[in-house]
Amino acid sequence: MSRRDQELSEKYQKDKRFEKVITSLNNLLSVSQNELIEELEETYPTLHILGAPRSGTTLVSQLISTYLPVGHINNLIAAFWKAPIYGIELSKKLIGSKYTSNFQSDFGRTTGIDEPHEFGYFWNYHLNYDGLEQKIQNHEKNINWKQLSSLLKNMTYSYERPIVFKSFLAGFHAEQLYRQLNKTCFIYIKRNLVDNVLSILKLREKLNGDKTIWGSIKPRQYEQLKSLSVYEQIVGQILCLEHEYLMQLEKVPENNKIIISYKSICENPDDFLQTIQTRFLNTQSERIPTLPNLSVKSKKVSSEVKKEILQARNTILKLFPDLKIIK
Repeated sequence: MSRRDQELSEKYQKDKRFEKVITSLNNLLSVSQNELIEELEETYPTLHILGAPRSGTTLVSQLISTYLPVGHINNLIAAFWKAPIYGIELSKKLIGSKYTSNFQSDFGRTTGIDEPHEFGYFWNYHLNYDGLEQKIQNHEKNINWKQLSSLLKNMTYSYERPIVFKSFLAGFHAEQLYRQLNKTCFIYIKRNLVDNVLSILKLREKLNGDKTIWGSIKPRQYEQLKSLSVYEQIVGQILCLEHEYLMQLEKVPENNKIIISYKSICENPDDFLQTIQTRFLNTQSERIPTLPNLSVKSKKVSSEVKKEILQARNTILKLFPDLKIIK
């Protein structure tokens, strides 16, 4: 299944020639990769970072990949979304395993070849999505879980370590991912609502060229949200995604998940990393002396705009009274 991508402003448009070439290569390699897949036990966990768009998921993926003994999907590996075993082995040979992030991104897009990538085409392909809109619950019967879980195990074996992912779509199926691979772990990031809204608004303006055009992932409530005001759409996007992810995570054991604020990660990155290492990776670590400065500065916003955002929140909670959100 091919993915229907949203039209983006000129700066963020994909190179059509490259997309055509790399798609052709993936189609060829996906067949030969089948010869490399082995029947393996689940030895290494996969870690999945979840959160609303612009909630800090990219920064968290950079932190974990830099300071903890995990593999990650970098920009080279991501080019092999139908044949990630080839991508991982090429990355090991050409780049090596030593990685230190520059802690930079442009609306979640990184530029260095070894920097983390969302791996969106991979998740669209294996979760059988043609776009970024959440599917109805019975969609899971259309997913080849045996194939996906086998591939994830083989990917960790290629890396010889756990792998950390950042994916919006995977969060819609957290329960089933855990059922298939019970070492699977999830990290849910919650950002201050006002800051999150303003950041998504900026994403709309820069990526889409128009703040009225929806940006990024669409929760199942999208059809009800799309006719609302801009602030109501964005607040609804954040809160509805939060609800959908939390409903999935309710069915995942406490030892396999962490729900944490972006602010607390930035204020205490060392504590956060040690928690991930001891709980999910089952290893101990010493204090890290070279962590970057991640101080959080709330975005400057007028009292009128803040009031509009909080009013939008009230509107969404009235429209969807059963939303499960973090208080």
